[in-house]
Formats: sequence, C-alpha cells, structure tokens
Amino acid sequence: MTIESIAFLEIIKLSFVLITLFVAIRLSVYLLKRMWQKKKYKLIWTPIDFIERRSNLSYDEFVKEYVSVGKPVIITDVMQDWKALKKWTLDFFKSQYGSIEYLVKDDKKQERGIMSIADYIDYMNVNDGEDRLYLANWVVSYYPELLEDYKEPVYFPNWFQKLPRKVLQKYEYDNPEIFIGYKGTSVGLHKDPSSCAAWLGLISGRKKIIFFTPEQENFLHDGKVDAFNPNLENFPLYTKAKPVEVILEPGEIIYIPPDWWHQVENLENSIGMGNLFVNEWNSELVFQSFAEQNFIKGSLLPLILEFPWLSKFVLAVGLL
Repeated sequence: MTIESIAFLEIIKLSFVLITLFVAIRLSVYLLKRMWQKKKYKLIWTPIDFIERRSNLSYDEFVKEYVSVGKPVIITDVMQDWKALKKWTLDFFKSQYGSIEYLVKDDKKQERGIMSIADYIDYMNVNDGEDRLYLANWVVSYYPELLEDYKEPVYFPNWFQKLPRKVLQKYEYDNPEIFIGYKGTSVGLHKDPSSCAAWLGLISGRKKIIFFTPEQENFLHDGKVDAFNPNLENFPLYTKAKPVEVILEPGEIIYIPPDWWHQVENLENSIGMGNLFVNEWNSELVFQSFAEQNFIKGSLLPLILEFPWLSKFVLAVGLL
C-alpha cells in the first residue's frame, strides 16, 4: 500500500470520527434542550369569566399574560393592514375561484358532498333555511397568491413551517385555512387536533364562540352536546360545565390555547381564516399526542422539527 493510500484512509477515518462526534454533540444538545423545554414551558390553564380584548399587545405581554397561563384572548389590531380585509368578499371568491370544487359539511361536521365555490355562494344567497352547509377548511396554500393578502401574526410562531409542504399536506396540517360560512352554521363542539394551539381571524360577518377549559372535558360528552342549545336530558353532565361566550367581530383575531374545547356559530354570512400551530409552549403536548396515535411517527416529529433535513430521508424510507 502506498503512502498516498495510507494517508487517504487516515483522512477517511478522521472524517468519520469528526462526523460521528458532530452528530453525537448535536444529539446531546438536542436532548438537553428537550429536557430544559419540558421544565421551562409547562402550560397551565386558567379559569376565566370572560375573554379580554387587547390592542397594542407586545409579544412578551402576550406570552406572559395569555400563552403561559393558558388563556384565550381577542387581539383587535393585528389585521388592520391585511389586504384580505377589503379584498376577500363573496363576490371576489365567486369571480376568481368560482369553479373550484370543495367539501361542504353540515352542522355535525358530516360530509355532505362537493360544491363549487360559486354554487356555495349562490346557496348562501338563496337558501331557505332548511339546511346549514358550511364550506370549511379551504387550504390557502394551494393558491399562493392568497397568501399575499394576509400577514402571519407575530404572536403565533409555527414550527410546522419547518416541514416540507408534502408532509403537511399528507397529514392535513398545511395551514392556514379559509372558512366561508352561511348564517346559522356551526362548527360542532371540539378541541383542535393533537394539542395544537390555534388562531382564528375574521374577515367579515360575526361569529359567536363558546369556550370550555380543558379540565371540563368530562362534562362535554365527547363533544356530542350542542353548547348553543344543550339537551340536558340526553347530556346531563353538561349542567356542571361553565361555558364562556364571546362575539368575534370583523378585523379581530382570537387566540385559542391547546386543548380548550370550543364551538363556533356564524351569526351572519362570514369569511374567516385560521391556523393551527405548534411552538415551544405546546410542543411537548403535541409530541405526546402524536406518539399516542403512532409511536414511531410521534417519536420522529420532534427530531425532524429540530433537524428539518431529516424529513426527506424519513419520507423516502416511508416512515412518514
């Protein structure tokens, strides 16, 4: 073996050692970071009698007064410079996106079929009140030009944005989404999936929202009860619940903490948009929720959020 060959092998060995050392250090830092996050970011939930409206709210104030203590809040001055506030009307969506077909649901979140945007808006204008169909969860990212009409609020950093869109679309976390609702339609009582936090911004119309803290879950009959018109004979535990009701007005955004149950009703024909998100404040809850659904995928999620380049490999081998 020549001197050159020996030197080349030594370089390979050294490179392997350095790469292994680098990976070991990064994993150690990651594990220490996870341990630190678990201790520092412990969510609690604060019982409330009403939901506050705030303006000129700094990010630090938002975290201290609402996120860290698990309280919803309405922020009144975030959407003022959104193009969507003036641009997104029923006529706009009908003329620009009328041929697009999308899923409509009834009040109980059951699938009722597919309608074009134009047909749904016509339905909103002529419906005789015998049914209540809702065009919900229209994913904005399929139409990138719509993303230019709003600004992601600074209050809601979202780790999901680190992941490839292919992954987010596969698992239906490719947000934000548009909600176009006929007057009287309701999104049934629910909590958002996988302990995600959420925000909901209202472009037009008015919405009534009823909230319940997470510890009241046992009184809500798995969300089968209609909080706007509860049947106490069929759902007697609901008598122990303490709902908090609020009206969301156009131009306002409401923050929904993780695991808070809520039900939304459109008081008028309305257009809104919302987003699910995960960050340091609810990440451990989200990781635990994913692991309960699928241990392998739940264990991989924190790793690919920390090392986004891993997602391509994980996708390629079929683990996601």
